[in-house]
Amino acid sequence: MKNISIDDINYKNVNLLQKFTTPAGSILGREKTGLSAKLQRRLTREIKRARHMALLPFTTQV
Repeated sequence: MKNISIDDINYKNVNLLQKFTTPAGSILGREKTGLSAKLQRRLTREIKRARHMALLPFTTQV
């Protein structure tokens, strides 16, 4: 997962964003994703945008 550039992270790229969330819907941390701090902040922001645009769920029914 370290081959990700800042241009790849976009709220419209739902398939990529789903790789960084758990099945329950929470965002994986830096130690699991292996991203730099800058990319992790961008990833978090784009996941939250996708959730507000209803492209990703906030949570799943457990």
